[in-house]
Amino acid sequence: MAVEPEKLEGNPVRPLERLAVALAVALAGGVVVWDGARQAGASAYFPIAVGSAMIALSAVSVARLDRETRMTEEVPLVRGFVGLGMLAAFIFLAGQIGFLTASIAFIPAMALLGGDRNFLRIAVGTVAFVIMAYVVFNLAFAQPFPAELILGG
Repeated sequence: MAVEPEKLEGNPVRPLERLAVALAVALAGGVVVWDGARQAGASAYFPIAVGSAMIALSAVSVARLDRETRMTEEVPLVRGFVGLGMLAAFIFLAGQIGFLTASIAFIPAMALLGGDRNFLRIAVGTVAFVIMAYVVFNLAFAQPFPAELILGG
């Protein structure tokens, strides 16, 4: 969202920076789609959908690029790449210790990276996400999670 420069104490974001982030997200989406396509049956649907969404939204971001530098409320580019690195670590950890267990570390870390300092809200949001993910997948979809460290697996 573009904001008037005199009304903002944000960061200048250049089109090349936006392009770099969009391409990095699209590349990550491609890896997710590729990995999902190697899975069998219904287990491939979710990664393919998420990866495709990452690629499509990156394409939209690239299509909306303009040539001028704008002041925005976005975080500095370095923080964006740290977030992508944290996402890669989350994906790796989800395969090693389980999705729900990795979420307990990932969600608060991303909230702190984004600037949220309300620890009660972060804790409640994290616990609510883990409970809802467990309920939705186990009850609604009848697809239990693979072994989870927090569930004794």
